Amino acid sequence: MTGFKVPRTEIEWSRRAIIAVVGVLAAHAESLTLVGAHAVLLRTMDLDVPRMPTGDGDLAVTPGLVADMPSIEALLAEAGYGRRTTARPGRWGREPYDAAEGTQSFREKIDLLAPHGLSGATSRTRRGVPALRAAHGKLAVGNALGLELAAFNRSMMTITDLADSRLSADVHVAEIPALILAKGSKVGERLCQPRKGPVRDKDLGDLWRLMAVADPAEAAGVIEEFADHPEIGGHVRQGLEWTAAVLREPVSVERAKLAFDTFVDPVAVDQVFGAWREALNRFASRVARADLRRAGQHGDAAWRPGR
Repeated sequence: MTGFKVPRTEIEWSRRAIIAVVGVLAAHAESLTLVGAHAVLLRTMDLDVPRMPTGDGDLAVTPGLVADMPSIEALLAEAGYGRRTTARPGRWGREPYDAAEGTQSFREKIDLLAPHGLSGATSRTRRGVPALRAAHGKLAVGNALGLELAAFNRSMMTITDLADSRLSADVHVAEIPALILAKGSKVGERLCQPRKGPVRDKDLGDLWRLMAVADPAEAAGVIEEFADHPEIGGHVRQGLEWTAAVLREPVSVERAKLAFDTFVDPVAVDQVFGAWREALNRFASRVARADLRRAGQHGDAAWRPGR
């Protein structure tokens, strides 16, 4: 992208990466959904709170909407992207440079992640995407828990480059209910299993941002619509349980306050999380009762968190 202003910060570079990769993967545009920090920022633009820094661009990839050709791996390689690591599929970078500690890093960083429940993976520890491996390579796309609702609860938006407004791209962006489950699942899983990775104050801040601009009853209603979905229902219910567990944990509220320093009144953090805690607990109770009724009708064990 010559002739355009060069990004100066990590968030500007990651927005540039998103716009570039959406163009590179135009043949698979219908399968792409923006998730992660940039989606949170776009969905909470009306919130009078400073945006939080981020260095990664996250694009969810719905395997069932990806064509066999052209190869995702080949398209990225032809555009100058290389793998940031072979340990985790889906991590790509461009514009390499030598970091201060002597390791190589990239200015443009993008993570391609399929929803785990749609990836064809049979184990939570497997981060590849069997559904895409034959046509696109085993390292082209990774998978992550909690992104399942984003494959359905999304809408098209125009995203603009943060360093040069002449650059933009049209892409599906996950809507607030899907982003709440994605962020709640990420934090909730790590609270239950610390080996999955650290919980950052920023993650709790992002969760608060999303909840602050949404009506709990309306968003929970959207989630409830997919709780019995034949493909993703179990994952939606698991995400709900994880998110509710995060809000029940007092330290989560305190870490959200730390994320905003003095920019958000601590009382406002308490109020928003409190309202959502009540809404999700009511919803979780309805889901549990429905599971028990189904189990009684079919003679099956009721769904429990983690199944």
